Amino acid sequence: MLFKEDAVARAEHNAVRNNVGWYRWTHDLVEVTGKDAGRLLDYLCVNDIAGAAVGQSKYTTLLNEDGKIIDDTIVTRLEEEKYWVSTLYAPRFQPWLEKQRGDLSVEYKELTWDVDMYAVQGPNALAYINSLLENPVDELKRFRMEDNKVGGVEVKIHRSGFTGENGYEIYCPMGETKKIETALREKESEFDAKELRTLEVYVRALPMEKGFALRQDMYGLTPYDCGLGWSVKLEKDFIGKEALVKAKEEGPKYKLVGVELDPERESYEDICQNEVACYKGIQVGVVRQMIYGYTVDKNIGFAIVDIKHAEKGTVLEVGSHGATVTVCDKNFI
Repeated sequence: MLFKEDAVARAEHNAVRNNVGWYRWTHDLVEVTGKDAGRLLDYLCVNDIAGAAVGQSKYTTLLNEDGKIIDDTIVTRLEEEKYWVSTLYAPRFQPWLEKQRGDLSVEYKELTWDVDMYAVQGPNALAYINSLLENPVDELKRFRMEDNKVGGVEVKIHRSGFTGENGYEIYCPMGETKKIETALREKESEFDAKELRTLEVYVRALPMEKGFALRQDMYGLTPYDCGLGWSVKLEKDFIGKEALVKAKEEGPKYKLVGVELDPERESYEDICQNEVACYKGIQVGVVRQMIYGYTVDKNIGFAIVDIKHAEKGTVLEVGSHGATVTVCDKNFI
């Protein structure tokens, strides 16, 4: 079911788009160490992980042997032989890592219950987070992480986020999380900041408007089907490379596209995740998810569509209740 317009959700959404908002959100976190850690992660990921500088993060996908996406993640190189892998699926990632490790000198452990994370997002995120920190982060580049302190608590600050706005993430020991939360609350009124409590806003509505897909949207596609070809480094070896090269040569068969709901239809509540999408009665894809976008003021979503029907402006029928969607760019604003 789609997420209907809601006054509380709109206020939280607008805080991030126009000012600053914060929320507590910890992905599963796996620490990978050892002299072969970079080598192994480089083999698991399509991006250049071993070439990352200390303190640098890389967005990447992981593929199966068929060249299809099984996960997407951000990998951060903390030290020469230490990496953090941020994923929603640590229970799946760790067996995959173990399967490929062989006799390489690599150790790993899950930190999900040891490390907490707060996201600070929006045009005024820098001023807000600087007010909390011992050392300002004006010079911190995107996808970089460095040590800092909040009220004496040692933290790591990562310039990143999943909203499409300027943002920072505060990583802290789980035992100190209440101190970080208190510090954020104490500065709220000064910056007119708002805590986001609506999961659908910061996981779906804000990211979707900016074209940020979830792993569930991309699963089973190639990076080229999703517009992620820029992250693929074919000059190195990785799982699924041979199949991916072949897929690139043949050209995409499917494409992850944006879709907008026909506003005249009242049956939008019946559009569910993975609802069948048809063109003149023939199935040509599935709608991965839809949500209400408060910046664009319409119901928007992502769909996987046969490449022949993925052109902008194509109208698709969805579900069995007469709803229609129009294919558009994934980035809605």
